[in-house]
Amino acid sequence: MILYFSSTGNGKYAAERIAAGTGDRVVSLGDAYKSGDFDLSLDPGESLGLILPTYFGVLPSVVADFLEKAELRLTDSNYVYTVDTYGFHYGNVAAELAKILRRKTGREQDADFLLQSVDNWVPNLDLTDETYVQSALDKTDEALPGIIEGIVQKKRVRVKGEWPAPMLLMMKKAYKSASRTKNFTVNDSCVGCGRCAAQCPTRAITMTEGRPRWTKANCTLCLGCLHVCPKNAIAYTKATVGHGQYYNPKTTR
Repeated sequence: MILYFSSTGNGKYAAERIAAGTGDRVVSLGDAYKSGDFDLSLDPGESLGLILPTYFGVLPSVVADFLEKAELRLTDSNYVYTVDTYGFHYGNVAAELAKILRRKTGREQDADFLLQSVDNWVPNLDLTDETYVQSALDKTDEALPGIIEGIVQKKRVRVKGEWPAPMLLMMKKAYKSASRTKNFTVNDSCVGCGRCAAQCPTRAITMTEGRPRWTKANCTLCLGCLHVCPKNAIAYTKATVGHGQYYNPKTTR
């Protein structure tokens, strides 16, 4: 099984490429979370791949919550690996995941792989910059064959976190603060299609009188709502205005 979380297609593309090389089934964590399906039952000898993004160097809150609720039993016959997708910093995601797995199953993952790709954090990045986007996509395609080979061979490699504990604590606090939904606004070009609400993994958006309304104080901060809007009507603070939208062009929504 390959379980991925992806709001703008990077993790989905990686999962599809890995599945083509391993023959494993692919499961969307976002879809499973929305439907309440927390069953991660594995057959003896089956591998479990976790394709996860890095937000502020930590696990997205929806991923952590899903894994805490998941029905998961692992034996030594199950090869467990992570692929951490990131833009510039991979942070301490692998270490966070290891703690969750150890607490729930008594063991950690066998391997961690790092996969650099397009960073969708538009407050800091101008995604209309085609040179940056193409360069990041090229890095993904250059790295994937080696990752797939490592998974097929069931290599056991671990990644050390980038940051010491004080820095990690600071980044967790920054992530929680940034995830406040009051930072989102929608302008008058909105056509009330509801795509933002439909894609939100935590159901933080409801449609009210044809307009999206963020009804939870915090979200997982995937920015999927901003990137999926057909009119680019959603902004996350003024810093995102004019910075474009992104979805991995090598996969489909």
